[in-house]
Amino acid sequence: MIQRRRKRSLQGLRKLLFLVLTTTAFMIYPVLAQIQYPTVEQNGLSAKPELEEGKVILNGSKGQYTGYVVVKASLPSIWQTLTDYDNFEKYMPNVIESNLLESRGNYRVFEQVQVFRFLLFSRKAKVKIVVTEDYPKLIKFKVIEGEVKKLQGSWQIEPIDSDTYLITHQVSVEPDIESSFNQDLFFTVYEDTIEKTLAVIYQESARRSNGR
Repeated sequence: MIQRRRKRSLQGLRKLLFLVLTTTAFMIYPVLAQIQYPTVEQNGLSAKPELEEGKVILNGSKGQYTGYVVVKASLPSIWQTLTDYDNFEKYMPNVIESNLLESRGNYRVFEQVQVFRFLLFSRKAKVKIVVTEDYPKLIKFKVIEGEVKKLQGSWQIEPIDSDTYLITHQVSVEPDIESSFNQDLFFTVYEDTIEKTLAVIYQESARRSNGR
């Protein structure tokens, strides 16, 4: 009788331990489960009229976003626009300073300062970002230090034809702000920044592609 009770207790303990470990795993890696890398075919976006060249589409809310833009430019120009870390302040919206700190293989670390403004709301954020490049298709990034609680995502480049590409930008961001009102303001500004960034990627890629 005692042995049966011990066996049942041990089985219950194992189930509880499994539940705790499983729950912990989902708590530690929520973003990895959320970030996907859809293809043109998976999205079914290539046939939609709103995906015309240069038009930005942004889906998502509350810090979880996926944006799209179709760019007509050479692949090297698009890649250079997305990875010119030392010069982001020259064309990326809200970036006032950007410096490449480390470059090793396909691994990069850069630091940048951004200023977000909305009406009376203004916030400066300095972050250090680690990047993994998989030329010519994928760039993954993640904040490892700075004035933001969480920021990570990707840039994905997919060919539509010989000189036209779909750029998909996915990002998960959480500001280091306690007030829900100020968080909402932050997300409003951040959504606007993503749209402007995708528009700039389109313009800058085309400019570099044309040698201007």
